[in-house]
Amino acid sequence: MNVLDRYIAGTILRAFGVVLLAVGALSLVISFLNEADQLGKGSYGLLDVSLFALLTLPEQLQLVMPVVALLGALLGLGGLAAGSELVVVRSAGVSVLRLAGSVACAGLLLAGATGLTGEWLAPNAMRMAETLRDQARYGPEQVQSVRGGLWLRDQGDVIRIQGSLTEDFLTGVEIYRLDETGRFAALIHAQRARYRSGQWQLEDVKITRFEDNRVTTETQASRPWSVSLQPEFLRLTVVKPEELSSLGLADYIDYLARNEVATTDYRLALWRNLVAPVTVFAMCLLALPFAFGSLRSVGAGQRLFVGGLVGVVFFIVNEIAAASGQVYGLPAWLAASWPTLALVALTVVWLRHLR
Repeated sequence: MNVLDRYIAGTILRAFGVVLLAVGALSLVISFLNEADQLGKGSYGLLDVSLFALLTLPEQLQLVMPVVALLGALLGLGGLAAGSELVVVRSAGVSVLRLAGSVACAGLLLAGATGLTGEWLAPNAMRMAETLRDQARYGPEQVQSVRGGLWLRDQGDVIRIQGSLTEDFLTGVEIYRLDETGRFAALIHAQRARYRSGQWQLEDVKITRFEDNRVTTETQASRPWSVSLQPEFLRLTVVKPEELSSLGLADYIDYLARNEVATTDYRLALWRNLVAPVTVFAMCLLALPFAFGSLRSVGAGQRLFVGGLVGVVFFIVNEIAAASGQVYGLPAWLAASWPTLALVALTVVWLRHLR
């Protein structure tokens, strides 16, 4: 990286830092206000809400990182263009392609930071935030029991649930049935349990009955299960896509597939994680054609407006693409990547036109 690369990349990164601070402050306020209506539930107090907003900040910034990158690059390059520094550089014989290489240096650094945030910082912080909120609302003992294997008492049964893939899909259900005197009468073990039409259904069931002088076993493909457990309570046990890194998502997708559970949401989250750094890189390069166009002589406010408009449009298109991909059955990789691929193509064509 020579002097020109360091100067241009440094200018972009400084502008990016300013935009990131502003967007981060706004995100903190919005997250705090969204959680404010949960105040008073259990021991969920003002400090807990503040910590929750702070811990979810990396995930919030990860979602808007392409927009922030575009705004930072526009501010940095726009300032250089307004001061005629880019004109001087071009007059010295530096091509647009060479300038794109300098901008790409900043783009690579921001793409790396985005990847690090998505793979490590955001998932870990999100898990901490969810644990903090659940422990404050439901109590640490209950949350610990739920996430380490759930034990319940329902009428005359003692129930152990090993895991929950979704709110309406349980794995490893063991029901210890007691008789009227409190003696151990039977053990019902089910590989899976699904909630359908308002009732739980046990699947791949083995029933062991303990009688006075003998033990009998019976197997059933499925049987209804009358229990007061509601799927909403199992929200605490469900692994959310934003709590997993790409490697964790890949492992969890394989786990869900082996248990014949829909993996669409997790596949989409995996591909969006993989595509995010590429999107940030492309957004940085997209700012360069603007710097040689109509934004060269305007103020920072107008650059922010144009950059924000372009970024918001891309964000909306990206979200629509993800949602419509599930509706129309598009492959997860295509639903997650086609807006970015279109952005890359537009940037390349625009840069070639500038040459």
